[in-house]
Amino acid sequence: MGFLRRLWEAFKNIAIVFSFMVNLILVIVLALLYLQLASLKSAVQATVAQLEGIVQDLGGTRISTTIPIRQSVPVAFELPVQQDTVVVTLAPVPITTAATFQLPGGGGTINGTVFINLPPGTRLPVRLNMTVPVRTQIPVNFDQPVDIALGASGLDPVVIKLLALLRELKSLLDLIPVS
Repeated sequence: MGFLRRLWEAFKNIAIVFSFMVNLILVIVLALLYLQLASLKSAVQATVAQLEGIVQDLGGTRISTTIPIRQSVPVAFELPVQQDTVVVTLAPVPITTAATFQLPGGGGTINGTVFINLPPGTRLPVRLNMTVPVRTQIPVNFDQPVDIALGASGLDPVVIKLLALLRELKSLLDLIPVS
């Protein structure tokens, strides 16, 4: 019985030392994990703070540039022309027309044809009444400066959502009891 008691005492001592060693190793591992968690929390908090600043800046960002416009615009329309004007002949203009001549003293009339050549430089009053079809391409060439506020042109709702998400992430990080 003394042998069993000594064996039991030896087993107890070994178990106590083994338990102490395991507990010591677990405490060291937990301390290392705690240090890693503190370092990780600090790094994530710094990254979240940077992201928050970037997102806030994004809402106030402006795009300023110059857009070169180089195009042809097709133009098609009917142009009504109604006006009185004077034209000048450039060459002899032959005119052939029917004419009625009245003889003096009631002697009757003679029907005939008159042949006339208008000399160059003759000024003729005319009335224009016509529609002129216009079909052409108009070149459009200019540089258009552009300044667009991203927030005001539709980015503000996204910025607000991102900021809310980052604030929620900061709140979650604050729940980790590591400093």
